Amino acid sequence: MKKAKRFRLTKAAKILIMVLIVALIGGGIFAGVQTGVIQTKKDKKESIVAKTDDTDTNKENSANKDNKTADDDTTINLSLDEWIGWKSIIDANGGLTTQSGSIYDKLGVKVNINVINDATQSSNALIKGDLNAAGYTINRTAFLSKKFTDAGKEVVMPYITNYSNGGDGIIAKSSIQNVNDLVNAKIGVPEFSEAQTLVVWFVNNSDLSAKEKAKIIDNLVLFSTPDDAAKAFFAGQIDVAATWEPYLTQAKNMTDAHVLFSTASSSNLVMDGILFDKKFAEAHANVVEKFIQGSLEAADMYNTEFNAIREVMPMFNTASDEDIVANTESAKLTTWKDNLDLLNGTAKTIYSDMCNVWTSIGESVNADLVNSIFNDTYINAISDKFSATEVSNTNTVKVTEDNKKEIQDTEALLQGKASVTFIQNTAKFSDSAAASKELNKFIDIAKVLDGAIIEIAGNTDPNPESDPEDEYNQKLSLQRAEAVKNYFVMNGISNGRIVVVGNGSSNPVVDNDTDEHRAMNRRTDVSFKIIE
Repeated sequence: MKKAKRFRLTKAAKILIMVLIVALIGGGIFAGVQTGVIQTKKDKKESIVAKTDDTDTNKENSANKDNKTADDDTTINLSLDEWIGWKSIIDANGGLTTQSGSIYDKLGVKVNINVINDATQSSNALIKGDLNAAGYTINRTAFLSKKFTDAGKEVVMPYITNYSNGGDGIIAKSSIQNVNDLVNAKIGVPEFSEAQTLVVWFVNNSDLSAKEKAKIIDNLVLFSTPDDAAKAFFAGQIDVAATWEPYLTQAKNMTDAHVLFSTASSSNLVMDGILFDKKFAEAHANVVEKFIQGSLEAADMYNTEFNAIREVMPMFNTASDEDIVANTESAKLTTWKDNLDLLNGTAKTIYSDMCNVWTSIGESVNADLVNSIFNDTYINAISDKFSATEVSNTNTVKVTEDNKKEIQDTEALLQGKASVTFIQNTAKFSDSAAASKELNKFIDIAKVLDGAIIEIAGNTDPNPESDPEDEYNQKLSLQRAEAVKNYFVMNGISNGRIVVVGNGSSNPVVDNDTDEHRAMNRRTDVSFKIIE
């Protein structure tokens, strides 16, 4: 199964693609529907993981033991697919093989790069021992986890290379404004892709009922590629499409469509890393450390050096410098400090979330691998080479006086009700442990959706003897929202991303006629909003 390349085009190329789309809408898409390009989940249950036969492997691109040099102690046989986010590794190497005078050459490391776009081929080669390492998203790694476990192959990801930065997303009709609107929508996704995981992740983390979540996932319309899903959307055959650029930009320019979500609002939902054979990494720790060091050092070449990537990746063979620079915008490179933080936190959250995603659609995973797959030993070993303060993952989203009204008027993309109880007539949690457990799930979402504004709204239960708008309830609900905000900030969420609202008792969700219902009305609503 090919991983999404997330290729980003120049404006001229986008215009050409749009012209072609118009031409295709009249006949090509309809023909695709008739011939089975579009499938439902029920039509196609066989997992890509089952495809373990190497007989159809592309010999020209697949890794093999002939790639190994006599000095295997300093050689890494690595597979990468055609994705701009690997550019720092390619630049450090100077090409497919380590070039004299390159960063890796100076560090005393040799890297043989194999371009393999098919994850089945690369994972087979890693299991067989023809590869020492392969580049995958964390989404894809979760998908392959059971395959590695069943084959007895221990793996470790000691290095996160980049974040998707607006290259992947979800486009929708203008009438669809939030995740809850997906319940009765016709949603197209490229099967087994990073784009598909975006849709299912949002569904899994919504406040929809289990029945509603299952309805959405079971009725997903499956396509072969993100391009096919987007073309069907623009042809009016589906209401929502998980896709990539340039189709996100096209949706922005249409009056009856919009971008429901893109990875520009979440640096973490699609992250790439290098997955190593664990035994190789442990036996050659110094080599792995220098490999990571060289890639981090090559970050300065990301927007200035273009010859190596043209040689290595066919999709860039004839690309202009301008095209390559435009592509680099779709992937944001990580720093040393990013890696230290990710490997000990958000990377684990994403892996667990992606295991839940794949399980939701009927795939088998090894969720327990989260306890061992991310290892910061190699990053820590090169701590003296890099700044402990430099981070690239810094979204600039912030609540200001100028945008506060816009935020409050914006419909939430994702929301949920935090069942946190307070001591009567106070803003103190009645059970701190229970409150922490309840709020931590929202903390995790906030860290993933790091480009979203968080609105926290406090609510009290209506008092039949008082005005719903009375000053006391307004003040108390605001204080309770502030208490939840303080918990978020204490757990690493920027104060500048959060806006608090006190609804008083004016917004009950059920009749206030029983103790159970009154408890439901004494709640905190947490909403995640995307502000352009």
